[in-house]
Amino acid sequence: MTIAVSIITNSAVVFAADSKLTTRGLVGFDNAGKPQFLNQTYDNATKIARSSLGNAMGVVAGGGAIGPTSVTDYIAASSIPLPEKPEEHAGQIQKFAETMAKLRADYWKGLNVPLEEWPATAVMLATAPFNSTTPRVWHLLFAAEYPKVQEIETRIYLEGSYDGAYSLLYGYRSDVMDALAADLKVGETAVGEEAVYKSLNGAKVLRPIDKIATRVMPVQDAIDLAVFLATTQVQMERFLPGDAVCGGPIDVMVLKTAPKQEILWLPGKEVRHPITGKLL
Repeated sequence: MTIAVSIITNSAVVFAADSKLTTRGLVGFDNAGKPQFLNQTYDNATKIARSSLGNAMGVVAGGGAIGPTSVTDYIAASSIPLPEKPEEHAGQIQKFAETMAKLRADYWKGLNVPLEEWPATAVMLATAPFNSTTPRVWHLLFAAEYPKVQEIETRIYLEGSYDGAYSLLYGYRSDVMDALAADLKVGETAVGEEAVYKSLNGAKVLRPIDKIATRVMPVQDAIDLAVFLATTQVQMERFLPGDAVCGGPIDVMVLKTAPKQEILWLPGKEVRHPITGKLL
């Protein structure tokens, strides 16, 4: 799993992600033909990558592979051409996602693994439009055979395992509120999750996320906030019981559209020799 953070300002997008990677490897099939998976954990994964043209960057949560290749390698090798007309932008991202989905589907179908067993993957993709200094961020979800794509308009967006960071921003944990929604009933009719969240969103109180002005936030402050939120999730999981699904150094990538378009890579770790500590 992952803690991935996206922060959008008027002229930049900041992605931050931890370094712990948990993968599910196919190790065979049982006597009934059911696929058998084993988890493998790595501590030094890089989950953020820039496209080959330098006009887009992506961060991955969930399954780190898209078929036979890693999502970050796929993004790094992709040109991701962006149209000049804004109305064609969404269609281009949809085509990009569909190409990834086909690679994923062909791989798992070739192994005769049923659809419900395919690992789910979420990608946040930031792009720099030709005709605007306002970057755009897209959410690509690979949970079924075909992808689900939508634009992220929330200025601070969390993906992966994020309840600790979410509770700081919203003032409550989502799992606690879901349990409250399930428990509240009127006669035989449950109030339901939708009604509870509607009440929370309509409450006459400003939550921390309502007070943070990300539109005019300087890039350095947006980086600081993204790392703070990711680190909070890592530390919460460190002290809570159970296996931590987030951990390790926090990597950062920034897509800037002004005063010039560029992508800044701020790694939280370096490749080094495990004994001498010498950087490679």
